[in-house]
Amino acid sequence: MKRVLMVLGILMWIPAVVGAQDVDPRCTQTVSQNGCVDWTNGLAIAIGTGAPASYATTAAQKNITAMRAAKLDAARNILELVKGVNISANSTVQGAMVANDTVQTAIQGRLAGLREVEKPKYFSDGSVQVKLEARLREVVPQELFVESKTAPMEIAPVAAPATGSNIGGGMAYSGLIIDARGTGVAPAMSPKVFDEHDKEVYGSAYVDREWAVQQGVVGYVKNMDQALKNDRVKGNPAVVKAMRTKGNGKTDLVLSQGDADALRNLAQQQTFLRESRVLILLD
Repeated sequence: MKRVLMVLGILMWIPAVVGAQDVDPRCTQTVSQNGCVDWTNGLAIAIGTGAPASYATTAAQKNITAMRAAKLDAARNILELVKGVNISANSTVQGAMVANDTVQTAIQGRLAGLREVEKPKYFSDGSVQVKLEARLREVVPQELFVESKTAPMEIAPVAAPATGSNIGGGMAYSGLIIDARGTGVAPAMSPKVFDEHDKEVYGSAYVDREWAVQQGVVGYVKNMDQALKNDRVKGNPAVVKAMRTKGNGKTDLVLSQGDADALRNLAQQQTFLRESRVLILLD
């Protein structure tokens, strides 16, 4: 009995381990026990835990050193999280950092501007837990996920409304929702959308740079109600179903030829694609 009480006493002094689902309720992709990504708002979020320094003797010193250690731990966790982020079907942030020292230096330097989320948690052993967040578009250099020039949208091969699509040619749309549930699509900062003939329908090359920098090429959500209420597309968004993913990274999507042609027709008169008013619906 004494041994049980002793073990329970020790456990009470150990900071609670945060489960992956508890990092932050906003997250759409869990990366690790300590970090996740909110792809709807383009945020990398991580927690960090720190203990008082061995030289700390006063309560103030213990709090200050534990807080400093916790923030450093959270910053390291965010850096590891950001490294694993997909930029496109063929590249990750880590790959870009390995290939270019300038990119690595830029990303590490921008992590100095991390924002604290919520109030710190203090534990009975003197340790502290903090949650920090970083906006991906502020940490990852723009040239990695935004094209330098906007390409002209390819005109659909037919002048009449495209067949085989629920998108009405005479409708005014506030955005586009691509329902990719069931495809296994992986979130990325700069995904592409193709038609059935492997021709690009949408991607960073077709987005005005100002909009891509401001809100990213696409956003991601996990249910249709959330998508319809999202400021990025709300009003009267067009909704299409993705057929499958494309490429090894599974970040790109393929639409039916009818939907692709309908979007190309709309792009000649409406601006929602150039303004990156596109959401992808995840499982």
